[in-house]
Amino acid sequence: MKSVRLLTIIAAALVLGPAARAQEADIPKKPKDAAKFYEATLQGMMGQPFGKVISTIEDWKFQALVAWEAVDPTDKEVASHDRNKIKFSKKEMAEIFGPGGAFKVVVYNKLIKTETTTMGTVDSMGMGGGKDTTLVVEKYAVIRVVFKDNVLSVFKVWPSMDQAGMSGGMMYRR
Repeated sequence: MKSVRLLTIIAAALVLGPAARAQEADIPKKPKDAAKFYEATLQGMMGQPFGKVISTIEDWKFQALVAWEAVDPTDKEVASHDRNKIKFSKKEMAEIFGPGGAFKVVVYNKLIKTETTTMGTVDSMGMGGGKDTTLVVEKYAVIRVVFKDNVLSVFKVWPSMDQAGMSGGMMYRR
């Protein structure tokens, strides 16, 4: 099974390699500039089918964080899938899901940088007390796409978000 998957990956790289590398080279390095690139590209893909949009996002090296689908979802059902900072506002719920239909929602993330900080204590004499603790915070670019009746209808891009913003109350690694 591994060899079949490896052959599939190699074949895809040979067929799509130059095009995928060219597309990846077009993406700006700064998170805000990259987010504008993603937004412009997705705006041009409005009304495109599910498979085409998903393959474009995955070509940008994003990984699916969460995906769900529903037919005529209620506000409560939509809210049950929300995460801390990646959630639909009440206004968005009414505008997007209010008219009804068959929906697919996929949230993607891509690691863009890590930040490390050290915490410890210092007493009144300026001496370090106890052991320093090192925290590593990973920053991600996040894209949420909504498909209505199998075509792209709405998307949102966050240029930089830490793990806590994506966790939705779930356990995450620090």
